[in-house]
Amino acid sequence: MNLQYLGDALDHWKGSMFQTLQAEDVLRGFSVDAMASDATAWRPTDRKLFARLLRIEESQVVHHDHDLCHERERYFEEIPSKGDLFLDPDTGVMTGAVTRVEQYLRPDELFSAIESEKDRVVVVYQHVRAQKTRVRVEQVLDILRKQKQKFSCASYESGTVALLFCSQEDKRIVSVRDCFQGLLGSHANNRIGYWNCRAV
Repeated sequence: MNLQYLGDALDHWKGSMFQTLQAEDVLRGFSVDAMASDATAWRPTDRKLFARLLRIEESQVVHHDHDLCHERERYFEEIPSKGDLFLDPDTGVMTGAVTRVEQYLRPDELFSAIESEKDRVVVVYQHVRAQKTRVRVEQVLDILRKQKQKFSCASYESGTVALLFCSQEDKRIVSVRDCFQGLLGSHANNRIGYWNCRAV
């Protein structure tokens, strides 16, 4: 998350989904990590607005004493190991060489978060550039499969972004998929993806 985008339409989009999932008790003990690549510029009012836009309590936003850009390992150690989690990197899951790693979530970091609790759901923001959203989601999943870990994933896809819902526990992801399919009905076919990926 970067302050220059705080308050854009995508924050409202994320918030509507989190509100729905929490209201339906699909998410449990939910917390949010902004993965702010410009954390030193954030003020308390920005943090409060971020929570409001995502339709969560401010207490659900993870507080950090260490900086994502300069103390990455210690930053991730501060993220709660229990309860469902949303990670909001600027760009999404890293699938190749990049110049600014702080804008991405590395696959090993995602799996570390998933594996900290057996039935945990970890949600990740994924940006898409110059291609169809499902194509990009599949590219991300191909990289994640190379980690040789068992996981399930559901996606909620829009024109240029997706939210990826991942867990070791397939039934948790099925409940996410079913919630969105119940909400969207026949429109879910173009929006909701689901994969049960086995360890190789």
